[in-house]
Amino acid sequence: MHPRFLEIEITGRCPYQCKHCYGSFPKPGELTLQNIGDILNDAREFFDCIILSGGEPFLHTGLTDMVEKASREFVVFITTSGFGIAAQHIAQIENRAVLVFGLDGIGRTHDAYRGFPGAFNHLIKALEMTRGMPKEIIVTLWRGVISQIDDIIGLAEKYNAIVHFNGLIPVGRVKDNPEIMPDITELEAVYAKLYRLKMNTGNVITNLHKVTAQDCSQGIELFCRGRFNITPEGNVRPCEFHCTVLGNIHTHSLRAILNQASQTPGIRCRENGFKGHVRTDLKNPFDYHTSICHKVFSQQ
Repeated sequence: MHPRFLEIEITGRCPYQCKHCYGSFPKPGELTLQNIGDILNDAREFFDCIILSGGEPFLHTGLTDMVEKASREFVVFITTSGFGIAAQHIAQIENRAVLVFGLDGIGRTHDAYRGFPGAFNHLIKALEMTRGMPKEIIVTLWRGVISQIDDIIGLAEKYNAIVHFNGLIPVGRVKDNPEIMPDITELEAVYAKLYRLKMNTGNVITNLHKVTAQDCSQGIELFCRGRFNITPEGNVRPCEFHCTVLGNIHTHSLRAILNQASQTPGIRCRENGFKGHVRTDLKNPFDYHTSICHKVFSQQ
C-alpha cells in the first residue's frame, strides 16, 4: 500500500529565490492553526502522512503547535531550507516530526542557486542542531548539482540522513531559468549512477523515473498516488507541481473537495498510474509530469 501524503503549504513567506521553485515563492497567503485543525479533522480517512511546508515553514509562528496537533494521528514531515530553525523549535518538535532539508549543491553552488548568500551555512547549522532527529535531504537534479552527487551523499552520511534525488520538473520558476535543465544525455548518465547507488548505498533513494514500455501496459508506479496539496491561499491541488485547483478550504470542507475530486477523470487516471495514457515517444522520458500527468488534467 502506498502511504498517502497531504502536503500543506502553511505560509507563502520565504527568504530565498530558488531557481527551480515550483511555487515561485515568496508569495501571499498563510494558514492559521484553526485552518490546520479543520484540515486534520477531515484528513483522517484520506491520509497517513502530513507534510508541513511553505515557503519556509519555520517562519510561521504557529508551526510547533501545528506539529503537536498533527502528530497525534499522522506521521509528520517538515520540508525546510534550514532557515529560521532555532533551539526552541527543536525542543518542541523532537520525536514528533521528520525534517526534510532541501539541498541544491555544496557551498557557493547552493547559495547561488538559492539566491541567498549564506544559505548553505544556514543549512549546515540546522543539520548540526538536528543530529539526533530523523531527517532526509532532498536534492533536485538540476544541471549544476550532478557533478556534486558524491559529495552530497558524503554530507548526508555525516548527518545520518536519507538522501532523495528527484527529477527537475519544468514548472514554476524553472521557466525563467531554462539553463538549469539537464539534457537527455546527462539524465541518462545520472539515472544509471543513481540506480547503482540505490542498490549499493543504504541511504540513497531516487524518484527519478524513466518511462518504459511496461508503463504503457501497466501504468507508472507513481510516488504521488494518493497525494494532494494545499496552498497558503487554501487551494487544494493534486500535488505541489500542479496548477489544477480542485477546490478551496475557505469555501468548502477538505472532505467534500476530496470526495468530489476522487470522481474526476484526472484523479482516477492518476490513481491508476495513467494507464492507457503513457507513451514511449516522449521528448523527455524522464518527465512524465508535464508530458502525461498535466496533459491528462488539462483535458478533463
